[in-house]
Amino acid sequence: MRFGSILAAVAVLAVDVTLAAAADTGDAPIAGEEITGGMPQLDASTYASQVFWLIVTFGLLYWLFSKRGLPRVAGVLEQREKRIAGDLERAAELRSQAEEAMQRYEAHLADAQAQARAAIKQAHDRLHVEVAAREAELEQRLQAQIAEADRRIAAARDEALTALESVANEISRAAVQRLIGVEVSEGDAAAAVAAARQEAA
Repeated sequence: MRFGSILAAVAVLAVDVTLAAAADTGDAPIAGEEITGGMPQLDASTYASQVFWLIVTFGLLYWLFSKRGLPRVAGVLEQREKRIAGDLERAAELRSQAEEAMQRYEAHLADAQAQARAAIKQAHDRLHVEVAAREAELEQRLQAQIAEADRRIAAARDEALTALESVANEISRAAVQRLIGVEVSEGDAAAAVAAARQEAA
C-alpha cells in the first residue's frame, strides 16, 4: 500500500515536470507530427517523459520482482536451507547410530573375548584335573606293579635260597662222606649250612 502511494506520487510529479517542460519550450509533440533532428533519446525536450517512463518501468519491475520473483527465490532458498538442515540432522543421526553400533560391537567383542578366555581357562583347569587324576592312577598302578614285582622277586629269592640250601645240604653230605667216610644226616647237614650262612652274614 505504501509502495503504491509512493509510485502514484512519483508518476504525478513526472507528469507535472513533463507538462512544465513542454509549456516552457513550446515544443510539445503533436500527434501525427514527424520528429526530426536526431535520436529522440538525446532530445532534451523528451527528458521528462523518459524519466517518467523510467520511473514507471522501474516501479513496475520492482513490483514484479518483489511480488513474483523474489518470493520464489526466497522460497527456493528456504527449501534448500531446510533440505540442507534436514540432511545435516540426518547425517548427525546416522553418525550417532553408527557410534552406538560401534559401541555395541565393541561390547559384544569384549564379551566374546571374556567368554573365550573363561572357556579356555575352564578347559585348562579340566585338563589339569584329568591329567592329575591320570598321573595318580598311573602312579598307583605302577606302585602296585612294583609291589607285585617285589613280592615275586622275594618269593623267587626265597625259593632260590631254599633250593640252594637243599643243594648245599646235599653237597655238604656228599663232601663229608667222601672226605672222611662218615654219612651225615639231613638235619645235621641243614644245621651246619645254616650256621655257615649266619657266620657269612
